[in-house]
Amino acid sequence: MRHKRLMKVFQKLQRERTSFLYQAFLCAAVTAVMTPVDAAAYIDPGTTGMLSQVLYVLFYGALGVFFYFLRYIKQYFTNAKQNLLKWFGRE
Repeated sequence: MRHKRLMKVFQKLQRERTSFLYQAFLCAAVTAVMTPVDAAAYIDPGTTGMLSQVLYVLFYGALGVFFYFLRYIKQYFTNAKQNLLKWFGRE
């Protein structure tokens, strides 16, 4: 009885895996067919300056948020260390 149920589960997983592989192959094939062979592009020199300004703001904003939360992270680990020492009697 268990063997039959287990085989059904394995067959279902195999069908799902096959379906996923089929969809992944289909997506890759469509992407390969629809990609142009010779793409010519021009990037305006002013675009890189504007892009770098945006990236600077995002980077330093993320850095500020990280340093803001760093004190809470340090406080959490300090409290966790103290609690572990208290629980194990090594205070």
